[in-house]
Amino acid sequence: MILWRRSVKYRMAWLAVLVCLSAIWSGGCSEPKSAVIVCPEAPEPANADAAVRNVLAGLQRQELRALWEFLPPSYQADVQELLRDFAERLDEKSWGPFVATCQKARLVTSQIRRKIDEPGTASNAADRELAAQLREIERLLDALCDGELSDIGRMRGIDVSQFIGGTGSRLLAALSHGALGDSGLPSDGFAEFSEVQVGLSDSTQDSAMLTLQWPGQAATQHRFVRVEKQWIPLTLAEAWPIQFPIVRKQCLEWADDLRSNPETWHTRLREIDQLLDELAETKSSAESRKVWQSGASRLAVAWFGATIPDSPAAAEVPVPSAPASKPVRNKRPDTEVLLPDEPQK
Repeated sequence: MILWRRSVKYRMAWLAVLVCLSAIWSGGCSEPKSAVIVCPEAPEPANADAAVRNVLAGLQRQELRALWEFLPPSYQADVQELLRDFAERLDEKSWGPFVATCQKARLVTSQIRRKIDEPGTASNAADRELAAQLREIERLLDALCDGELSDIGRMRGIDVSQFIGGTGSRLLAALSHGALGDSGLPSDGFAEFSEVQVGLSDSTQDSAMLTLQWPGQAATQHRFVRVEKQWIPLTLAEAWPIQFPIVRKQCLEWADDLRSNPETWHTRLREIDQLLDELAETKSSAESRKVWQSGASRLAVAWFGATIPDSPAAAEVPVPSAPASKPVRNKRPDTEVLLPDEPQK
């Protein structure tokens, strides 16, 4: 399971990643060193602490638009341009089969879940847990198959703000409710945002020092700066001009490589399709689990060269043998006399 680590450094990095992906519009309540208060609407915050509270309040409600509104307009434009350029370079002949695979996965997932939920079917706790996870997987696949990502034409005209408020939020909800099992996002992690303490240590017109305290952690200080009227971490302001062009280059190179060399992509889709066929033929949840585990192992080996360790064999219990007997020494007669040069026995 991906651990929801408690270190401040990890959380700030996680928050920064989310910031780069999306965000919201939410009001701020600005008393220093107070817990986050969810305010449905409020004017644009003038202080850095209010801006941070707005983002935390939105994340508490799992509203990605909070992060999007947190970004300066030029940063938003960079992300918008990247997504549209990425879609322009995508090969429709490769993206179409990917969407078809997702649609087939949704059908097979629904089929397996219905078998478990059939009236009169004896189910145990493991089956009920599996059925709940399959429902979240269906939600995830619904968002992929019915949203903007299902069609390159729609992707090329995507509006990031609308995507985040719709498809993006649906994807996040499915991930945080167990669509990926132990590898998904922990749902209680979002609730933690309501417990973050935010304090304003000092502030000028374009710079502020905030004190942040995560639950169970010591308070730490972070410098924020105003960029295009938006308060953002100084670390983000310094990294964006350097790191975002690198991310952009890597994304577009991936799309170009997919167009030029689609063979590997299509091979992997066929392998997934084969696994879905095998899952569709299963008759019970136990059989589905077995097929999935063996199929996932097979894909891991084919894609990443991973070696799946065999189940440990039953430990052999050594049979203790009788202790070796010492050679019997003939008892020396009491009358035996040692010679002078004979060692003591």
